[in-house]
Amino acid sequence: MIKVLTTLEFEGAIKEQLEAAAKDCSITYTTQDAVTYDMVKEAEVILGNVPTGLLHDLPKLRFLQLDSAGADNYAKLPIFQQENAPVLANASGCYGVTIAEFMVGAILMLLRRLHHYRDNMHQHLWEREELPDVISGKKALIIGMGDIGENFAKRMNAFGAEVYAIRRTQTAAPEYVKELHPLEDLSSLLPEMDFVGLSLPQSPQTMKIINKETLALMKPTAILVNVGRGTAVDCDALAEALNHGVIKAAALDVTDPEPLPADHPLWDCENALITPHSSGLKRQADPFKKIIARSIRNMENYLNGAPIESTVDVKTGYRKL
Repeated sequence: MIKVLTTLEFEGAIKEQLEAAAKDCSITYTTQDAVTYDMVKEAEVILGNVPTGLLHDLPKLRFLQLDSAGADNYAKLPIFQQENAPVLANASGCYGVTIAEFMVGAILMLLRRLHHYRDNMHQHLWEREELPDVISGKKALIIGMGDIGENFAKRMNAFGAEVYAIRRTQTAAPEYVKELHPLEDLSSLLPEMDFVGLSLPQSPQTMKIINKETLALMKPTAILVNVGRGTAVDCDALAEALNHGVIKAAALDVTDPEPLPADHPLWDCENALITPHSSGLKRQADPFKKIIARSIRNMENYLNGAPIESTVDVKTGYRKL
């Protein structure tokens, strides 16, 4: 009998759906905090993230379905690099809507200076800020055109922005993107952009691509948003850039290091928005529904010998196209 271990919160009707899809399997339900190596070593299929330290010496494991879009910390593990390695799949495609809406919301907040009005409200101040600007008619650059980047691009286009994008693989640009570029074009694109959004996985090519030099290329009115990996932005250089007016504002849902140390200067930057890696959490309604549906479909695919959705290329950490 196939043994399935899940750290996802299957309950009620969705638990019944999983058990119907895996009716001839033995299913163990646990949580990411409570999962043990003894549970993991008996599983042929795991649905949901488990601590990477438990993923070793597992001859029975054949398939791991992650509940995170990021898979780079798993893909580099020896168990997924060996011959006849288990299949690794991520949750790419499940978080795009909620994170893209966070990105647009952060830009609107910083652009309209709503954070300052919130501060003034607590001081009971009736005081106008500088004249606000708009997204419409501006240029937006999306660095990383996966699910999150595509959803962000669609929304910025709907607001009237002229959208440019950087993508690892060069294909025809979708209708909501004016131009598609390789990463090598970043320096030539930055001086023209009003908004720069990063939704990149971690790789050697993306480490600190936003740094002192690239920040200096940006407009003093530019707004930066990072929701991918904190390592894509040099946070020390960003704090200095914000404090000296090199760029207008920044919103970071991820930082390097993470959590951001309490004494880091970014906390005190007037036009910075810092959130604790919360723009896309698996228990939020929209991604959770999609993750559960993906997990059940892939459970059925595994049992039927069908292709697994969102399989990860372990050499790159990206989802296979």
